[in-house]
This record gives sequence, structure tokens and C-alpha cells, in this order.
Amino acid sequence: MLSFSKKTIVLMVILCLVLGMVGCSNTDKDTQEPTGEGENTATAEPIKVAISHTSSLESPWEKASKKFAEIVNEESNGKFNVETYPNGSLCQRNWKIMIEMTQSGSSQIGVESITALASEVPELGTVQLPFLFNDDAHIIRFLESDAPILQKWYKKFEEKNMVVLCVAPRKFRQLINNTRLVKTPEDIKGLKFRVPDNPMFVKIFELLGAKPVPLPSGEIYSAIQLGTVVGEDNSIPVVYDFKTHEVAKYMTVWNYMGDASLVVINKDLWNSMSDEDKDIFNKAAKEWVRTNIVEDEEYQVFARNEMEKAGVEFYDMSEAEKQPFKEMVQPLYEEYKQMLGEEDWNAFMEAVEAAK
Repeated sequence: MLSFSKKTIVLMVILCLVLGMVGCSNTDKDTQEPTGEGENTATAEPIKVAISHTSSLESPWEKASKKFAEIVNEESNGKFNVETYPNGSLCQRNWKIMIEMTQSGSSQIGVESITALASEVPELGTVQLPFLFNDDAHIIRFLESDAPILQKWYKKFEEKNMVVLCVAPRKFRQLINNTRLVKTPEDIKGLKFRVPDNPMFVKIFELLGAKPVPLPSGEIYSAIQLGTVVGEDNSIPVVYDFKTHEVAKYMTVWNYMGDASLVVINKDLWNSMSDEDKDIFNKAAKEWVRTNIVEDEEYQVFARNEMEKAGVEFYDMSEAEKQPFKEMVQPLYEEYKQMLGEEDWNAFMEAVEAAK
């Protein structure tokens, strides 16, 4: 009888302890926020988004991309973790690799110029026809016009598994070399210039009487050092970024080619987003454009000053001096007209004219 009582007491104690633990658990649940979508978002791992580009830490692309990341990270409440990867750190400073990574989703956002992205949508390269735009203001107005022909070409990137988030004007491409200042067609004749791996550039330099050598951006410096080429065509900020001015000291400012920067995102990621997410990314894209335009203007002045200090001699070509060069590249206009077809060519040229 005594033994039975002891067992009963032990069982009662255990039962009380168990009931007490259950009660405490229920009390904790009562004081917590109810579970739901908000809690899942807060506790889930953030979606990592890499912005990859080939420009430097000081470049307008990087400053604009930092602003983009800041907006998305803050307004998505931690759902996304956007980080920037400048200096081509993810793509060996090779835009071809960067584009492939954006298409595959191994890096989710890429920033590149029309020069590179026209390899995916050749029609877009029409924007870079030589001596097409008068000045920075002209190309800014053209890009901001949202001409239907431009929207048609941007849409084509979706066939390549990319979506264009935004487009911003870029500084005109110039000419730098280590042999002499280019002032006349005779000055450029026979000189070997590095050009992007883009058929348009090869054709332009052939028409100008020079010898184009297609090379990746990362090889420009060493190619000039080794004598493979004497120089390259690029904007003042990009020449400074890639330190070309250390091995080439003659720069002709002739504003011969307009350009633009495109921010493209992996289509699969974009399609997986909610409308709310897309609104956040679109807001960040608008700020990317605004920041890039401001920074580009300041960086151009800074880069030219620094290059002059480093011994680069600049020559600002007059409109009259550009004329013979314009005449030499006219066959390219006819080539692009044939490629686009009459309707698209006329729509494009009308948009350019309207933006003057």
C-alpha cells in the first residue's frame, strides 16, 4: 500500500511538471505576433542580387549602382540583398562574360554600354552611328523621348533572357593614341587601334583608313604597351578608368559617337517578382539614371583634369574639321538602313531629328 502511494505521488509530480510546461508554451504563443506572410519575409534568407560592371570604384556606374542597392535593400525590408561588384570582379573585366552571367542568372544585374549590348540586339547599335548626335543634350533628349522604335529594340532583350530596367546617356567616345594627335584623315591612316569586338567598330575604322584590332577591354593597356595597337576609341571617363592615358598621350576630342548605359536584369528573376517588388526596382532604376547623369558630368571634368596633369595632350576638333570624317563613314549609314528596313530606319531618324 505504501509502495503504491509513492508511485502515485511521483506520477502526480511528473504530470504537474508536464502541464506546467504546456501552459508556459501556450503563454509564449499568446504573447507572440501571429504567424503570417510578414513573419516569413522577416525570417527568410534575403534574395541575393549582384550588380556586375567593369568600371572602377570611383566611376559613375558604381556610384549609381550603390544608390540602386541602397533603395532596394531599404524599401524591400530585407527581402533583397543587393550588392555591387565593380572593376569586373565577377567577369574578369570582360563584358561578354558579364552578359552571359546576367543571362544565366549567376549574377542578376549587369551594367553595360550599347557598344557591348548591341552584340545581343544589333538594331540598338544604330544609336552609335558616327557623328549622328550634335552634343550631350541632343542624345539625352533622344533617350528621354522613349521613342517607340527604342522601346521595340529594348523589348528584344527579353528574347535573350534579360529585361532592360533603365537607360542613361553616356559620354561621347573620343580617340587616344601614343603616336600623334589626329586632326585630319591623313593622321589616322594606317594606325592600328583597339576596337570593341563589334562589327560596327571594325567597319568604322576601316572606312577611316585605320587598322582595327578587336580586343577585350581588359587587354587595352597591355596591347598599347606591347605595340599591338597604338591606341583606342573611348570616352574620357573610361580612358581614365582603364588608365589608358598612362601609355597613350595624344587625345582627340571629336565627339564622334554617342553612347548609352543600360541596366539589365535576369528575366527569370524579374518574372518571379511581385508587382510590389518590381515597383521598388523601377524606382531604384530611375534613381540610377539620375545619379549616373550627374556623376558622369562631374567625372568627365575630373578625368580630363587628371589626364592633363599626367601629360596627355588634348585636341578639340572643330565642326569643320569633322566634316571629311563624316563623309568617309557614310557607307555605314546605308548599311544600317538596309539592315533595319525602310520603316524602322525612318522611325529612328525622325526620332533623332525631333530631339535636336
